[in-house]
Amino acid sequence: MKKIIWRIVVLLALSVLSLNSYGDNNLTYDETDINLSSEIIEVLENNHFTKKKFTSVKENSLKKYFELLDPNKRFFLKKEVSQYLNSEKLQSPYDQKTSLDKAFEIFGLYQSRYKERHEFLELLLQDIENLDLKQDRRLLRNREIALRSDNLESLKTLWKDFLINEVIQLLLNGNNLNEAQQKLVQRHQNQLNYFSQTKAGDVLDIYFNSIALSYGPHTSYMSPKRTEDFDIDMKLSLEGIGALLENDGMYTSISSLVPGGPAEKSKKLRPNDKIVGVGQEKEETITNIIGWRIDDVVQLIRGPKNTKVKLEIIPATSLDESDTKIIEITRNIVKLEDQAAEKRILSINKENINFKVGIIELPAFYMDFDAYQNRRYDYRSSSKDVKKLIKSLKDEKIDGLILDLRNNPGGSLIEANALAQLFLGGGIKVQVKTSRGSIHGLGERRGYQSYDGPLVILVNRFSASAAEILAGAIQDYNRGLVLGTDTFGKGTVQRVELVSKGQIKFTESKFYRVSGRSTQNRGVSPDIYLPSSIEMEETGEEKLSGSLKYDTISGVKVKNFNRLTIPKGLLIYEHKTRIKESILFNHYENLKAWRKAQKIDDFVDLDLEKRRSNKEKTEQELLALENKTRERLGLNTFSSYKEFLEREPVDGEPSLDEEILIEAANVLSDFISKAYNPVVKLNKAS
Repeated sequence: MKKIIWRIVVLLALSVLSLNSYGDNNLTYDETDINLSSEIIEVLENNHFTKKKFTSVKENSLKKYFELLDPNKRFFLKKEVSQYLNSEKLQSPYDQKTSLDKAFEIFGLYQSRYKERHEFLELLLQDIENLDLKQDRRLLRNREIALRSDNLESLKTLWKDFLINEVIQLLLNGNNLNEAQQKLVQRHQNQLNYFSQTKAGDVLDIYFNSIALSYGPHTSYMSPKRTEDFDIDMKLSLEGIGALLENDGMYTSISSLVPGGPAEKSKKLRPNDKIVGVGQEKEETITNIIGWRIDDVVQLIRGPKNTKVKLEIIPATSLDESDTKIIEITRNIVKLEDQAAEKRILSINKENINFKVGIIELPAFYMDFDAYQNRRYDYRSSSKDVKKLIKSLKDEKIDGLILDLRNNPGGSLIEANALAQLFLGGGIKVQVKTSRGSIHGLGERRGYQSYDGPLVILVNRFSASAAEILAGAIQDYNRGLVLGTDTFGKGTVQRVELVSKGQIKFTESKFYRVSGRSTQNRGVSPDIYLPSSIEMEETGEEKLSGSLKYDTISGVKVKNFNRLTIPKGLLIYEHKTRIKESILFNHYENLKAWRKAQKIDDFVDLDLEKRRSNKEKTEQELLALENKTRERLGLNTFSSYKEFLEREPVDGEPSLDEEILIEAANVLSDFISKAYNPVVKLNKAS
């Protein structure tokens, strides 16, 4: 009886445990959160590919916590961060309770500083007429590389600089001073209102993710609410626009588009576009969402299918953050069939010979896992669909095939192997190294080639993961040509494991090509590079903080199809000749060079007139570049930069994506007529 009473007393004590409370919201944690912290660390220490002990990364974990709270370095002073980091070094052995205390204490400081900033900006906005918009100072664009302020006065100067920049942006976007004042007052009040709704769970979510991210960029903690959203996304039944979002503390940006989703189909949104406002179809007003929490932005964008949502965006290609445009997208349910592979045929005439080039566009490596696990023979998958399309194209007597994997983010590892088998038959397609160090090959011993003809794999910077496995295998087997750009460089496999509250996603293994080379950070380099509008230096696995390093393992012996029997130089020569004559390719090369020149300056002026002058100059230059190309293509020109910025996709107009596909078909035609080795085919026929 005494034991039972003692247990009840202990349970009651633990249930009311509130070690400290910080800030006005009285945010606290309890014993279950301490246990959850231990649980998360145990899962990562025992299962993450790096096998790191948390004691070796705990300091980095605290740095991540500061980065997640204050990515633009606008709230914490240098000495404050140093003080906490030094105390982390002294903490030995690691104690969950002490660390949670520290996390909530830091957040309490963040709360106080946030409200202090709001009051400071509120006073400045009341007297906006006296705000000096001709400052002889500049603001660093990339705040991630900025140094933290030494004292509160320099921090207040930074706050003021940010406000001046916001005012200038609104004025450059056509607002008068009074309208700018009203919008900024409302914007900052909205931010404060949303910030004041912060719950203890939000703080814990940030803290646990700082632990997860210290192990790598693809490792994260998902609270029960985020787990629910993740499950919805994985089942592709989300009623929305089909876009994955990310937040830097100020802007919500498009991380990637769901293949086959409404946003991807609309051609109106691109990765790295920033969303600054959201409106519903029957409302005239656009709600400014700068500074909002990402889950609140998601809720505002979501809605019933067949309804429309208006998004005010800063396009990724905009020269200035004052360049915004409003687009409208019809919400829908993203279904498996929306990601389905599709086929078409291109006719290429070369030296009076007509080549029929089959094209299969594969936006993702999809699979109906529920049906597969229930052992249903008729389950839907990308490999089954591609196999059917190959048969159909062969019936139409194509001369060669292009598998278009551009913008394909990957997916099922099973499907990557199954798709490779369609072109390679039996044999190992990829090697997998686990966290325990064991290495095994993935691939069937025997297999039938569904297609053994001339083959091109078309990729770009957004081709990742499973797409890289397939492209790498085709290249290593010397089965066909890989065309495009260097791929994304994601060479890791993730696993999701349930914990007491939510789940943890972590990197479990790493995959390698049959040659022994990793795709990690380096991706797959094409045999022939094709032009692209994607800024290569701005995206890719190596740009992600804490990404695993490139390395190699021993290769495995595989069949050499020996399909390329002459130097690639001949194909490259023909390709470059066509590139020089292409109006679109020349335009995009000139455009990329021009944009690169605009980005040389890492700072933005806080002088309105200087900004206005620079803006007008760059807009005129860009408009001239665009109109010159449109004239050469016989298209209508734009009368103003605003008309150009707000343009909508027009069916039938020449596009770079289509031009790339046509050039890939030209290279494949050269490949067939000059370099394709028919020996295998002839032997098979005999």
